[in-house]
Formats: sequence, structure tokens, C-alpha cells
Amino acid sequence: MSNVKDMTEGKPIRLMIGFSVPLLISNVLQLLFSVVDSAIIGRILGINAFASIGAIASPFWLVLSLVFGINQGFGTLFAQRFGAKDMDGLKKAFVTAAYFAGLFALMISIGGVLGCRSLMELLRTPPHLIDGAVTYLSLVWAGKPIVFAYSLMAVMLFALGDSKTPLRAMIIATILNIALDFALVFPFGIAGVAFASLLAQSVAFVYCFRAIRKTGIFQGCGFKFDKASAWPLLRLALPLGFRNAVIEIGGLIVQRHVNEYGTEFIAGVAAAKRMYSLLMIAGGAIEASVATFVAQNFGAGKLDRVKQGVKDGLKLVVGSSLVIMAVALPFGRQILSILIDGDAGQVSEVLDVGVRQLRLMSVGLPFLYLLFMYRAALQGIGNTFIPMLSGFVELLLRIISVVVLTRYLGELGVLLSDPLAWPFATLLLVISYIIVFRKVKRNADNTI
Repeated sequence: MSNVKDMTEGKPIRLMIGFSVPLLISNVLQLLFSVVDSAIIGRILGINAFASIGAIASPFWLVLSLVFGINQGFGTLFAQRFGAKDMDGLKKAFVTAAYFAGLFALMISIGGVLGCRSLMELLRTPPHLIDGAVTYLSLVWAGKPIVFAYSLMAVMLFALGDSKTPLRAMIIATILNIALDFALVFPFGIAGVAFASLLAQSVAFVYCFRAIRKTGIFQGCGFKFDKASAWPLLRLALPLGFRNAVIEIGGLIVQRHVNEYGTEFIAGVAAAKRMYSLLMIAGGAIEASVATFVAQNFGAGKLDRVKQGVKDGLKLVVGSSLVIMAVALPFGRQILSILIDGDAGQVSEVLDVGVRQLRLMSVGLPFLYLLFMYRAALQGIGNTFIPMLSGFVELLLRIISVVVLTRYLGELGVLLSDPLAWPFATLLLVISYIIVFRKVKRNADNTI
């Protein structure tokens, strides 16, 4: 229980920084996890293999974001009950969430594997890339129960204020993944890299599971499905999962248009999207920190601390986004060049596309970080409708960009699809948070 942290007492900004730092390091390791996979494929197997992986980026993130959104919703209820000191309710919610997670994971895996090739054909994946794309994606989707299980363990630990255990799990997984990548890529090619990722994530799951077991959460829980916890879990989880799915459906539409511009364009956008994780590392850590802080204090009825936590979170997201933007803009080409090797002319063309995409994303980074924070704050106080609605705003703007702007701007319209959507979704979330929080505070004051 030493890593469990009650965030309902103490200075908000100090608590959130203390929670964010291990998670920030964990996000860096997850980035390394992804970059190593991409670099090994791009430098050992070549640009065509790298482009094959790039072609599955949107469907890959569609399912992964769905998993993370559902578990994030579960984690909100976990943190609220932990903040309210309702340990019996916390145990029941966790067991019930595990049943839901198993069901959702099975559905995703079966549906994904069966529909993988048809989806890649629908996305107009070039014929010479489709076999590699289907091989990698079908294996990753078949292993989604592993990812779902690890993610559920991680959000439970986050809800308890523990971001150090997931960090240690990710350190182990990253080292193992790198070793397995080199061991499996030569005999099995793209499939070997996919297997390496799944094996490493399995180890991370086992590590986190053992840590949760030590907290005593499993003691006296009975492992029975709790009907009373079912609806609160689904009410929080399904809108967030649906929101992430809607956002990534926009990504599928964008990917369909990306695939029309040829191998070098696909590879360039794929390289930039891999570095998208670099842009997000601090924002993702702060988002999880704000969500946990707000949920715990909302569960404890401490709304003044919720308000102060959001103010402190605002300082963190603005400062960190500017720092990362200052690194990404001047050094984008050098960073992207790590991922690929091959014919000098082809590599140069790929990097030109990747740098343009990365620069556009970097300029929009402050809006993205604000989006993360206010989305997390709304989720922490139990409002999942507005974050879900923000997903539709992102979808609409992406469609406008690739359908309308490409007529006038060509491939630039495709590259603008992500950064153009962020400011509008952020505006919706900021205004909605102010209105929702005032309503919650007013209702709380009236009950006193």
C-alpha cells in the first residue's frame, strides 16, 4: 500500500506534479516502445514495411483508444469511490469492471481479426502494402485482451494515486520489447514485432496485477458481478469509449485520403504520427493526474479543491506544451530520420512530408493540451456527455478538412485535419466545464 496516495489532502499542484512525473516517464517509455518497433521495421525491413505499418495507424488507434476510453471511465468511478473512502464499493466496481473488460475485449478481438482485410481494402491501402498491414493489425487485434487487462490494472492503480507501479511495469516491458524485437524480427518479419509487443505487455499486466493484489483490493471482494455498480461503470465508460472511437473514425477517414497520395506520403505521415506520442507525453500525464485529482476530491465532496486543481493544471499544461513545441519545431527532421533508412531520395521525400505534418501538430499543441485537461476535469466530476460531444466536433472538423480543404489545398488539407480540429473541441470543453462546475457547486451549496 506504500504507493497508494490520497489526493484529497495537501497542495494540489504538488500532488499533481508528484503523480505526473512517474507517469511522464512511463509515457516516454511507451513512446520508446512504439519508436523502437517503428525504427526496427523501417531500418531493417525497409520503407515499404514501414509504410505498411503506417497504413494501419488509424484502425490501430481506433481500437486502442476505445480500450483506453472504456477503462478511463472505469477508473473515474474507482477514484471517486476511493476518494469517498468507500472501499467495499471500490472492490465491487473493480470486479464488475473486469467482467465488462473481458466481454469487450473478446468482442473487439473477434470482430477485428475477421474484418481486418476488408477494412484495409476499404481504406484503399495500396496492394503492395496490404499483406504486411493485415499481418501486423490482425495479430495486434487478436492480442487486445492483453492490452485491455493491462490498461484496467493501470487505471486502478492511477485511481489509488499510484503512478509509480505502472512506471516500473513499463520499464520492464520496454526493455523486454526491445530485446524481443531484435530476436523475432529476423525470423518472423513484421509478425515478430507484433508478437514482441504482446509478450512485453503481458509481463506489464502481470506486474501490475501483483501490485494490486498486495493492496488488499481482492480480499473479501468475492469476485461476483455487482449489478449496483454496473450502470455507474457503463455510464462513465461507454461515452468515453464512444468518444475515442468517434475521434478515430475521423482518423480512418483521414487515413483513406492519406493512402491516395502514395507510399512516400503514407510513410511520412506515419512517421509524424509516431512522433505524435512525443508531443503528447506531458499532456497525457497531466490529463491522468487532473482526472485522478478531480475524481478523488469530487468523491470526497471537496469542490474548492477541484477548482484549485484545475487552475494548477492549467499552469502545467500551458507551460509543458510550450516547452515541447520549442523542441519539436526545430528538431523535427532529425527526430523523424531515426525511424527510416533506404534510398536517399525516397527517404528525403518521406521526411519532407513528415516534417510538415509534425510542424502543424506542434503549432496546435497548446490547444491539444488544454483539450486534455478540461476533458479530464469534466470526466472527474462525472460528466462524460460533453467529452463525448467534443469527439463529434473533432470528427466534423476532420471530415471538413479532408473532404473540403483538399479540393483547394491538396495534401495540405489532409495534414491539417488533426490540428484544425483541436481548437474548436477545446473551446467547447472550456465553456462547458465552467457551466457544469458552477451548476455542481450551486447544487452542493444548496444541500448544505
